[in-house]
This record gives sequence, structure tokens and C-alpha cells, in this order.
Amino acid sequence: MAVEPQMQSAPTIPEADNILLEVKGLKKYFPIQKGLLRKVVGYVKAVDDISFYVRKGETLGLVGESGCGKSTAGRSIIRLYEPTAGEVHFNSRTLSSNGAGKMVNIMELSPHEMHSIRKEISMVFQDPINSLNPRMTVSDIVGEPMAIHGLDNGRETEEIIVRLLERVGLRPDHLRRYPHEFSGGQRQRIGIARALSLNPQLVICDEPVSALDVSIQAQTLNLLRDLQQDFNLSYVFVAHDLSVVQHISDRVAVMYVGKIAEMADAEELYTHPLHPYTEALLSSVPVADPLYKSERIVMQGDVADPSNPPSGCYFHPRCRYAQEICKLQTPEFRQLKPDHFVACHRAEELNLEGI
Repeated sequence: MAVEPQMQSAPTIPEADNILLEVKGLKKYFPIQKGLLRKVVGYVKAVDDISFYVRKGETLGLVGESGCGKSTAGRSIIRLYEPTAGEVHFNSRTLSSNGAGKMVNIMELSPHEMHSIRKEISMVFQDPINSLNPRMTVSDIVGEPMAIHGLDNGRETEEIIVRLLERVGLRPDHLRRYPHEFSGGQRQRIGIARALSLNPQLVICDEPVSALDVSIQAQTLNLLRDLQQDFNLSYVFVAHDLSVVQHISDRVAVMYVGKIAEMADAEELYTHPLHPYTEALLSSVPVADPLYKSERIVMQGDVADPSNPPSGCYFHPRCRYAQEICKLQTPEFRQLKPDHFVACHRAEELNLEGI
């Protein structure tokens, strides 16, 4: 007899005064429509009840295989995709009476309030070609957020744009050029400058280096880290490359088929994983040591279908440690160590390998 699945519980949040973003039970389901009348016959559960938090000044990496829902989660936070359910609490300076900060639920904001909150949360997109308007100059692209929010002051705005371009490694004479005149790395720098034009608190980076050459990736990651210090930023950094996530993240959340499998401090997660899926991902990370010998864990089968996920733990059909309970009951997302959360029935008894 199948056991009724449990909901993922929200993680216990430490240091509540230092929390910038808190996500509780976030869901984003896309309807599947068929027939002439476009009847809804099911849903793709792209994000399926996830909870996490981001402290002020830190980087949370969201990592997982393609299609796991990490990009959808990032876009749902800022309501580029309207979430199906859940809460997103943000410590807003704009909506507080004294400017010191006030926790607001983004899901309950009116269009006018949402317009204000977008000054505090910005986004860097994955594709630096398609995310920039080819008919606009660099000056127009970087200055557009200021114009939308009524902060365009002519000459003063141009000086701000020049300073932003110089800070991201571009020159003032690039102001009047168009996106097609730049390399991929330079285009991504333009996108980063645009994201910083309103002096946000939180930047959601949706795979910002995946379309770049490896050498350019390193430069861009170092730039993002420097900007974080200079502008006191917090990042939600979405990526599928574990090496990239390790380089920039303070904490890491591992996603699988719309759910968070494990979340911990980056060093703790990479050296002492508690979830079999995390262990399998880490086994594929190359280590720059000729004496190091790793045993690649090859996961059997395909990634679960988010429109028809398996019962119990979504990972159990591919897990070499799976038992009967894994097939029947959804594991609770719980804290086993300080600030280390995992959704696995056997997390206490397994001795998993990190890197």
C-alpha cells in the first residue's frame, strides 16, 4: 500500500535579522494542453515545493542537471514567471517606511509595489546575445532601467553609465556601439552593468557564464565576486557546472526534478555530501591533481519526467542505495547538521564520497 507523500518542510532559518530572501514552498506548474479546445490534461511540475534562504552579502548556488527547474525557480522569485504557489519574502528598503528594511511577500505585492521592488532585485540572463536589444546602443541598454523607473537625469545618468562600464571592464567609447560589435564576454559585461544600474540588493544570475569560453568564464566569475564586495550584493547563482558553482558560492542547493535534494555550505557539501544524487554529480567533477583517482558514478536510466514524476523520492529509480521506503514515501527536507539540509531517508546511515 502506497504511503501518502509528505510536503517538503521549510528549513529552519538561522540569524533571521541577516536574511535578505526567504523562499517557502515555491511551486511553478506549466499546464499541458491538448486538442482543439486546448483542454488541460496535466502539468509539468518545473518547480515543486522548494524552500531556501539567502543571507545578505552571500551567494547561493542553485545547481543541477538541465531541466531540473533551477532557472524557472530564479525567474519565479522575481515573478517573470507567475508562481503557482508559495511565498517569497524579501527584505525591501524601498517598501519600508524608514529605508532600513522590511520583509514583504513578493507574491502579494500589487503591480505598483512590484514595480518598486524591481529596483532592488535584478537579473543577469544566460544568453548575452538574445538578452540585449540589437537596435539599442550600450548607453540605451544600461540606462533603460533608470529611464523606466524615472531616474534618467540626462548628463548625470550618462556619467553613471560610464562609471558602470568602466567598473565591468569596458571603455567610455563603447557607449554608442551596438551589441553585435562586441564579443560574447563583453556582451555579458554589458548585461551585468545593466543589472547594477539601479543599485540592487539581490542579483539573480541565470547561468551567466555557460555560453562563454572557459578563459572568459573565469574572468566573468572574478568580476562578479569583485562587484559583490564593491556593491554589497547578494547572488542567487544558477548553473549546471559544479566547478563554477564551487568557485563563487558560499552555500549550494542541489536540485533534482523541481525539488531541492540537498543544501549546505559549499565546502561542506563538496567534501561531505549527504544525498546520493549530490555524490553522483560530484564524482563527475574533474580535479586538478594527477595523483587523484576518482570513480565516476554512472546513474542508470533517465531523469524523471516532471509531468509524471515517480512516487516517493523522485531520485529512487536511479539511486543505487534505494530501498522500499524510497519508492513509497517522499523524504522530508530536514536539517541533519548545522545549516546542512537534505531530503533522503537514508542520509544518516550512508557514507558518501565527496571531493
